[in-house]
Amino acid sequence: MSDQDFIIKKVDPSCAVAVPGVFRAIYGDAFPVQYVYHADLIMAEIKAGRLDSSLAFDAVGNPVGYIALYKNSPNPQLWEGGNLLVVPDSAGSDLAWLLLQHYAQPENMPAVGSDGIFGEAVCHHYFTQMGGVKCGFGDYALMLDQVNGASFQEHGPETERVACLLQFLEQSDPTGLCYLPEQYLEQLQRLLAPLRPRTVLPGSAPLPVTGETTSSDTWFSDAGTWRISVSTIGINWPAFLDQLLEQARQRQVVSLQVVLSAGLDCITAAVQEMRQRGFFLGGLFPRWFGSDGIALQQVLGKEPDYDGIKLYSPVAKQLLEFIRSDRESVLA
Repeated sequence: MSDQDFIIKKVDPSCAVAVPGVFRAIYGDAFPVQYVYHADLIMAEIKAGRLDSSLAFDAVGNPVGYIALYKNSPNPQLWEGGNLLVVPDSAGSDLAWLLLQHYAQPENMPAVGSDGIFGEAVCHHYFTQMGGVKCGFGDYALMLDQVNGASFQEHGPETERVACLLQFLEQSDPTGLCYLPEQYLEQLQRLLAPLRPRTVLPGSAPLPVTGETTSSDTWFSDAGTWRISVSTIGINWPAFLDQLLEQARQRQVVSLQVVLSAGLDCITAAVQEMRQRGFFLGGLFPRWFGSDGIALQQVLGKEPDYDGIKLYSPVAKQLLEFIRSDRESVLA
């Protein structure tokens, strides 16, 4: 099929009923987010402003593809792109590429506005990474062993765990200061370089002697992945980290991820406490809090699955080298 044989349109009440069939064509009834099988629940997510999605139709009007934006961070103006689906009968066409490009075009973004779009490209193949780069996304963080390899039946990765590369496209100007941990100043400045201008300072203030640490989290139990977003740090920061690690072991977490707000002027001291407990760099989560996020990580109970990581861009390859070296220095 040629590009002209497909029509991509926003999901609305006239076509929401077609979405479940696209998911069933690929996942059966096993897709972990169950609302995608119910048109009324899909429309409820859209009306609530938590979802913006589009369907692709072929020349005779059959639904053959789907892509979505949804909210999955502390910043309500940051969208995650995902759920790129192409039914098997159209798998040999350019539809996946057309869908990948769709939300990179500003006219297709939600009307409520956006600070940017991020996606987490799996690293057992190159397609999503390569497509993201070609659509203008940059590579900013590499989270080791994030996903269970058994989840990808269609690609059959040979590794137990699959790393994910955070890619990002910025769509508004940032405000506020960006404090960087001095341990990673050069590496993070390298990652920041392609983004819109920021006022960047070293986060050299001491840890607070009052207040409480505040955070939000997402626990992906099937994947063994736990992501904690820390927006403020208080006097209890060392105890917070100790409790976090203990709870992670009880939950049998494999990929433990902590994203610190770059709005924290004590971020160097905060990172030092983390490195003393085995955390190493993950990278930059642009606009994660409105301000940027600095991600650190641990892989618990095993060695990282480095051999299965396939990376497309020189930026991502350099980041992996840095992360491997940083992990070794922390463990030493």
